[in-house]
Amino acid sequence: MAKLLFLQNIEYEFLGPMYISAAVKRRHACELALGGGPEDFYAVMESFRPDVIAFSIMTGSHRWARETAKALKARYRTLSLFGGAHPTFFPEFVEEEGVDVICRGEGEDAVLDLLDALDAGKDISGIANLHVKTGGAVTRNPVRPLRADLDEYPFPDRALYRALGAVADRSVRNVITSRGCPFHCTFCFEDSIRLLYSGKGRHVRVRDQDRVIEELRGLKEAGEVRTVYFCDDVFGLDKRWLYGFLDRYKREIGLDFLCLARADIISANPDYARRLRDAGCRSVFFGIETGSETLRNKVLGKGVKDADIYKAAALLHEAGITFRTYNIVGLPDETLEDALGTIRMNVRIKADYPWCSIFSPYPRTALTAYAQERGYLEKDFSPDSISSSFFIDSRLRMPDIRRLENLHKFFQTAVIWPWTLPLVKLLIKLPPNPLFNLWFGAVYFYIFLKSEKRSFFRTCVFALKNYGHLLKK
Repeated sequence: MAKLLFLQNIEYEFLGPMYISAAVKRRHACELALGGGPEDFYAVMESFRPDVIAFSIMTGSHRWARETAKALKARYRTLSLFGGAHPTFFPEFVEEEGVDVICRGEGEDAVLDLLDALDAGKDISGIANLHVKTGGAVTRNPVRPLRADLDEYPFPDRALYRALGAVADRSVRNVITSRGCPFHCTFCFEDSIRLLYSGKGRHVRVRDQDRVIEELRGLKEAGEVRTVYFCDDVFGLDKRWLYGFLDRYKREIGLDFLCLARADIISANPDYARRLRDAGCRSVFFGIETGSETLRNKVLGKGVKDADIYKAAALLHEAGITFRTYNIVGLPDETLEDALGTIRMNVRIKADYPWCSIFSPYPRTALTAYAQERGYLEKDFSPDSISSSFFIDSRLRMPDIRRLENLHKFFQTAVIWPWTLPLVKLLIKLPPNPLFNLWFGAVYFYIFLKSEKRSFFRTCVFALKNYGHLLKK
């Protein structure tokens, strides 16, 4: 039996590690440990003695993971494995010091094959999805075909996160009913995923209703959970599947739930919001991105009109469902007036929980390439140059970019309390400073707490422990 140890520096339950843990525990051991620096993991390294240390990472968090692996490998000589978005889209990451293996794309089968090979003393260099470094040479294997039936995977191993301890907020649990997104937004990696798996299976796959209900029933019977968060890229793309599922959910589960949607889908189906509400939906999250229809559709490729947003908001209000909007400031070509227009749109639709980030130029997305073509970003922009959080600052060189950064810190304030907008317009003229960050953190915490229906005490503990990870440069 081989041993896999996930290492993480944010106290949050991620579905990726849980799905992989469930797959490998069929034949091997898997644990997770939380910490900041390498020394925080010495005790578990010595007690568990893993064959593989694993990191599920996005661009930005890759620096912490790389340095942690490098330090632990020097002390324990264990194999290091990296999966998630960053190694999937930047496979050259395998060449960096401290990195032995990367996994591209979906990892359940690949990681199980890796542990099987280690346990049997076999060569690991030819496993599909993996890039393996041996003695300085790298073997790069293609991805395997996508599993057509997601229900062949076991339910996510939620026991993996017992490391969070008793203070963890388990009242809201994440569940997915599908994988993949059919849309083509330029700020997203979905097109890159489609290209990676070209000819290797259907990109968007939906789970069987019976299996989703079975998983939810198990969660409910285990206790603690009060709200389910369906975190599919877009919940219920297939309306026949969705409406049948909602009827069963109401009858067999009966918990409140949250979900992600699109404004054009809501606006095109007048009974969509009502059906969600009747089944127990308490809040819907959807993207506005920008109040400029030109930017939203010509630059971001969103394909959502202003009219869709206004109608969707009206239908959700009519159904009695609160909603969170996702917004971005500091977009390529965006002016300060465009960003203020995004605030005004949120005010007009009476967004209950406005959420806002600063545009983060992830290399190899279409929008980052556009920013480089326009001269807003250097041609050789590297993943190591990206901020560790999209709540910090911008990497673009545009007029008013410092004011846009400041506006981000007061975006939620201006939407929730519109009377503050004249004051906000004055404040953003000042230099960026820590007080702006502190104010942003307080308002963000308030809106996060209300939108996700979480425990006040446990969310406070989470915020205090993780605030540094979210805002540090």
